[in-house]
Amino acid sequence: MRSIKRELETKRNALSSAISSSTRSTREDDHRREIFKDPYGTASLTHDDEVVAAVVDRRARQLEEVNRALADIDAGRYGICRECGEAIAKARLKVMPFATRCVACQAQLEGLGRAA
Repeated sequence: MRSIKRELETKRNALSSAISSSTRSTREDDHRREIFKDPYGTASLTHDDEVVAAVVDRRARQLEEVNRALADIDAGRYGICRECGEAIAKARLKVMPFATRCVACQAQLEGLGRAA
C-alpha cells in the first residue's frame, strides 16, 4: 500500500507541476500575442492555446482522480469497489492506482456487459 501511495503522491506532484507550467506558458503566449499583430500568427497561437487548454483539462481530471485515491487511502477505503463493495484486484490497482471500481462493475458501467 505504501508503494501505491508514494506512486500516487509522485504522480500528483508531476501533474501539479505540469499544470502550473502550462498555465505559465499560456500567460507568456498572451504577451506574445500583444507583440505580434499578425492575424495568421494570432490564429496559430489561438490553436496552441486550445491544445494547451485541452491538455490542462485532462491533467486536472487526472489530478482529481489521484487526489481522490489518496483521500481513499487515508480514509481506509482504498481498493474497495464503489459499486459492489468487493475488493478491487491488486493487478488492476497496480495498472490504475486511482481505480474506484472492479473490472466487472467498470465493464457494466461502460455497457460492455461482461468483464474484460
